[in-house]
Amino acid sequence: MRDLTIRLQNRPGALAAMGETLGRAGVSVEGGGGWVVEGQAIMHFLFEDGVAARSALEAAGIEVLSDREVLVQKLDQETPGQLGKIGRAMSDRGVNIDTVYSDHANQLVLVVDDVATGREVSEAWNAERASKLKGREHNYRVSMKWIGNTGTGTESYRGYARDHELSVPGKPMIAGSSDPTFRGNKARWNPEELLVASLSACHQLAYLHECADNGVVVTAYEDHAGGVMRESAGGGGRLERVVLRPTVTITDPAKRELALALHTRAHALCFIAASVNFPVECEPSVASG
Repeated sequence: MRDLTIRLQNRPGALAAMGETLGRAGVSVEGGGGWVVEGQAIMHFLFEDGVAARSALEAAGIEVLSDREVLVQKLDQETPGQLGKIGRAMSDRGVNIDTVYSDHANQLVLVVDDVATGREVSEAWNAERASKLKGREHNYRVSMKWIGNTGTGTESYRGYARDHELSVPGKPMIAGSSDPTFRGNKARWNPEELLVASLSACHQLAYLHECADNGVVVTAYEDHAGGVMRESAGGGGRLERVVLRPTVTITDPAKRELALALHTRAHALCFIAASVNFPVECEPSVASG
């Protein structure tokens, strides 16, 4: 990736003319920003093809002051102090950061005076971050209470209710039961529905994250998921497959194919889908609006 420093006239329409020039050349801007410094409009824009961008701009009489390699770094946006930490790491190695901004995938773009040393710092940062994330453990605790004792306990198969309550401190209680086929209460959630719901919700959360990282603006998401369970001899059974059918609404129709493709990435990142031993299929659709 290349950062081009561009000087524009400080007048209405200068930025529009630059954007139109790049558009006609088929060159996409991946990130950047601009500032007025001492009456001059100085732009820093990120390009995957710096040569094509520079050629198009200079052919249109737009001045390119510099063309520099950049460092692109993914930060943990949920953790405060990330910018300060990587900035200090650069400073400790004598690397000066000339320009900093974000690209369309919310990655940090650094233009530095010593690219080779800066790359070493960046790679060390990635290695440390990967080491911390690898094997990181998360614990989840849920309380379950059976409330189906009608007075005689489990004295007979038909003599007790399957109703139960699932709870986590500080959250609304989930009213559970079994599937009505197995003498459950149809007004309550059964375990099979909860598992399908978990897969649907997990996929949705992973998908929205991927869209945010890849510049796809989603304004609505709805899924009508279904699961198939087959009983086996002896009273057992198992879920054989779950099919997710998400309908997504995006703002830019030109990004429809990308929006569809990101479902594959979301499936690979879904913790719940990775934890089950049956197929989880996805039949997505995308609309614009």
